[in-house]
Amino acid sequence: MVPISLALKREQYANELWRYKNAQGPQQQYFRMGLAAVLWRFLAAHEACISASCAVPHFDTVTTVPSTSGRSAHPLRDMAAEIVGPTRARYRDLLTAAPEAATLGRAVSPARYTSAGLWGDNILLIDDTWTTGNHAQSASAALKAAGAGCVAIVVLGRHLNVDYGDTASHVEQARLRRFSWDVCVLRRGAHG
Repeated sequence: MVPISLALKREQYANELWRYKNAQGPQQQYFRMGLAAVLWRFLAAHEACISASCAVPHFDTVTTVPSTSGRSAHPLRDMAAEIVGPTRARYRDLLTAAPEAATLGRAVSPARYTSAGLWGDNILLIDDTWTTGNHAQSASAALKAAGAGCVAIVVLGRHLNVDYGDTASHVEQARLRRFSWDVCVLRRGAHG
């Protein structure tokens, strides 16, 4: 699992990750386009790092974690399938939420999703927010059960609550590092 950024509770990025699904009208489009730009820029710079870390030459297919809240069309799916250049041509709708998906709670469960059949394809699985990880991990398990080769997960935001445990000290350490699109968490430094 590779997070693009931390999404701290009650702060700007966490707010944007909520608004891209829940705002209305032009405001919703504004947040969707902003997050699509973040995903595009990140994948253009770091997808090769992710595939190298997974010891695969590339990801054959891109898919997203579907909603379990009853949302018929998920904006993340639209972003990956229609807007983001590095994912558009490889996007496939592979996963379907099971009817009981919303009742499965916080446990990882391969029964949360079903997947179309795969024959060794390496999959780049995209999710918007990682809080407990149960949805993305359940989706990954369903893809593996359907025959996927490698499954790598990229999330737009790793949701954190600084009031929980020792999270505040981890966040403080992260804030000491200067941000750059060229710095890769998997390579432990800048490209070049």
